[in-house]
Amino acid sequence: MDVRITIETTFDNGEKRTHQLDGISRPYRVTCPDGIGLRLEDGKRVVEQIQRAILCDQVEEIIRESRVCPDCASVRAIHDYRTRDLDTLFGRVRVKAARLRRCSCDARSAAMPGGPISPLAYFFPDRATPELQRLHAELGSRHSFREAARLMKSFLPCHPPHHTTVRDRLGRVAAGLEKSRRASGDPAEALPKGGLTVFLDGAHIRCRPEYQQRHLDLVVSKIESRNMCRRFGLVANATASPGSRMREELSDFGWKPGRLLTVISDGELALPNLIRNAMGGDGQVKHILDWWHISMRIRHVEAAVQGLVQIPGFTGIPVLFQRPAKSLRWWLWHGRARVAETYLKGLMHDCTRLAEEPLAVRTAAARVQARCGTLYTYLANNMESLVDYGRRYRNGLPISSSRAEGSVDDIANARMGKRRRMRWSPKGAHRVAVTRAAVLDGRLTVANRKRAA
Repeated sequence: MDVRITIETTFDNGEKRTHQLDGISRPYRVTCPDGIGLRLEDGKRVVEQIQRAILCDQVEEIIRESRVCPDCASVRAIHDYRTRDLDTLFGRVRVKAARLRRCSCDARSAAMPGGPISPLAYFFPDRATPELQRLHAELGSRHSFREAARLMKSFLPCHPPHHTTVRDRLGRVAAGLEKSRRASGDPAEALPKGGLTVFLDGAHIRCRPEYQQRHLDLVVSKIESRNMCRRFGLVANATASPGSRMREELSDFGWKPGRLLTVISDGELALPNLIRNAMGGDGQVKHILDWWHISMRIRHVEAAVQGLVQIPGFTGIPVLFQRPAKSLRWWLWHGRARVAETYLKGLMHDCTRLAEEPLAVRTAAARVQARCGTLYTYLANNMESLVDYGRRYRNGLPISSSRAEGSVDDIANARMGKRRRMRWSPKGAHRVAVTRAAVLDGRLTVANRKRAA
């Protein structure tokens, strides 16, 4: 069996052109299981030929239509021809591109007399198609740069990219995402009552040794409204103004000055301060301390108290220690932080009465005091961020920063985690975080890029 493939191109002016591609031969007598259907190598070869035929015809049509001046409709002369290698998703195509002389009606012709114009510069500013650049950025954000180049070489007939090419194109895509703005005609999502909710968390990634620091601080956030959500990654060392970058993300999502913004994070003060600096006094920030971190610290106190009362030499009354420890969670869940602090002080005071007990009991009591003191300090430093968590939970409002922690796994740990044994520069880590967040949100597609342009 022999297969012939023919392409017929019809231009806008009615002209038709036929291209004959290489055929596929499948003799029956030598057919084997590996020769059934279209193989990967055959498909790559056929698609590469189709791409070459289509692209050459497109370049010819672009040059022909570009010769007509859009202002005076005169025909511009051809200055010269240049050979250009254009990288596409389905192969590198070498074309003969013409450069045109400027028309006499061009306002810049006086300053640049006879300066040539390249029609392909608009379509191929990087001598690569935007689809190829987006795929390089997406694969580079999901895998290592070398692995992304290997995947492209294995499954596509494109020119085998170098890992530095994948890295550089990811950087350019990330820079384009940072410069993009919401179009003025694109209506923003209607914000729910109470405004937006921002979940914040941080991650530590290894830094390259020449930057004189061990780790980089990566801030990961997830912005949510009624029916929309958006991820965001930021390395503070790589941006001149982290607050401005955060404000741009909030504005692109639909936030306006004067709106209430709810921030949920752990006890790290730098995270809500980043939002306050981004807003610059143009709105109210309501910070809520993450319930999960509070619950874990309460569990540490409960475990220490349980270990104390189970020691054989303990002579105190177990209920005097167990009941306050178990009631801490109830009081904090209902927003009674002052009462919880009173119970913590009572626990620490009862532990001081065990000074005459055996060594094992004194050691366990000291452990209870230390964990109660840690929880007491944690609550005192975040007293303004404690709310009635039970009421928020019953109203269907978030009380935990688990969404941001999930984003940390998706953005930081999956690509830049310690297990991958990679070291990053601040600029490189920031670009990967920005691109990976856009890939996870689906903001790297053609439709969203057109909307943001």
